[in-house]
Amino acid sequence: MNQKRTRRLLIVLVMLAGGFYAFDHFYYKGIQSLEAFSVSYDRFDRAISEFSLTGTADSERQVDGGLRDLRSKAAFRLSSLIKNDGKLMSEALEVAELSGRELASLKAYQGAIQNKSAGGDELSKELGVLSGKRKAAFARFLELAGKGE
Repeated sequence: MNQKRTRRLLIVLVMLAGGFYAFDHFYYKGIQSLEAFSVSYDRFDRAISEFSLTGTADSERQVDGGLRDLRSKAAFRLSSLIKNDGKLMSEALEVAELSGRELASLKAYQGAIQNKSAGGDELSKELGVLSGKRKAAFARFLELAGKGE
């Protein structure tokens, strides 16, 4: 009778340890994904700022690489253990999409300036709007993640 009790206790302990491990693994993987996305966004933000100021081929390569990294980091999946999991995933994808549109608009604007073609004012306004939308979307992401600034 004592062996049965010991065996049951051991099974319960193993199940609890397995449950704790699963919780710990999924929760911390989610937190790591959120942090990686934030770091990637910061890199993209710095790169697009530099590219808008310098317009050099090197800064263009950096911002293109930053956008690729941002898009890949935005495709994370979160466990339901993370608060606002669905909204966070959607917001990250929106940030990446707006970042791509902003970069395309910046390149079009720089091309219009170089070619002295019409439409530069419209492109400049569009660029400002997209930049504002991207920054607002990232602020919403941070708020949902509990890291509001």
